[in-house]
Amino acid sequence: MKTFLFTGLTILSWLSIGTFAQHLQYSLQLQVPALTQSRVTSCGEAVIVMAYNHAYSQTPLTEPDVIQYAVLHSYYTPDHAPFTSPANMADLAKHYQAAYTSGNVANPARALNLLARNIQQGQPVMIDVTTWLDQPYSGAHFILVTGLSIDPDNDKLVVTIHYNNPLTGRNESAPWDGKTGIWNAWQNNGDPGGAGWWLVITPQK
Repeated sequence: MKTFLFTGLTILSWLSIGTFAQHLQYSLQLQVPALTQSRVTSCGEAVIVMAYNHAYSQTPLTEPDVIQYAVLHSYYTPDHAPFTSPANMADLAKHYQAAYTSGNVANPARALNLLARNIQQGQPVMIDVTTWLDQPYSGAHFILVTGLSIDPDNDKLVVTIHYNNPLTGRNESAPWDGKTGIWNAWQNNGDPGGAGWWLVITPQK
């Protein structure tokens, strides 16, 4: 059962962060159960499971099964970076016959529009960031974006991103802007093909 909460939102073709924030008056949040990755380097497999199970709840996956398949086909190399590449994330989605879209985004306003548009449609977004947002050389890490919000009492229109972090198994939040923000980490994750990479698994119709 897919559930989501949103208030005061109209998805437009935003041309700037300020315009975006003015329309994102409160919050948009999907309710997606968080999963803790079972291995130090299996964040990609855990994120695939969370996104797939949200979209295809009648045929859920388990992380051990996804890991077993990914290792067998070298989509996941537990002891060798990049462990699971962005391209191999798409290979995994394709194997499980999930309808998906993927790409790379280099413009922050378009990136926010991408996130908001998909989340409003009930589709959390897989992205590739740094493991620790405040440590730019901490290695790449996949997370699942589940929501966006702003503080209606903050006149600076600060956008907050909500996401499931498989490293901790919790839904967490971080600012969009700044050196420790999601946008910076998303563009500088160090993965091959990872700058601005995203993948969405489309719910079954």
